[in-house]
Amino acid sequence: MMIDILDDGREVPHPCGEVMRHLISHEIHHTGQLSVWAREIGKEPVSANFVGRGLYNS
Repeated sequence: MMIDILDDGREVPHPCGEVMRHLISHEIHHTGQLSVWAREIGKEPVSANFVGRGLYNS
């Protein structure tokens, strides 16, 4: 469980799965932003593929 503390001091609980899904969608959003910006300056867009990036070490 993650706790979000609001500006008024209230604590709002969030399940871990909800936080992880938010982080994943946020990462996808930024990957898309990088691709758009790369195209705007004439560069090859970044890959949206997370497989093979070495993000997981067993």
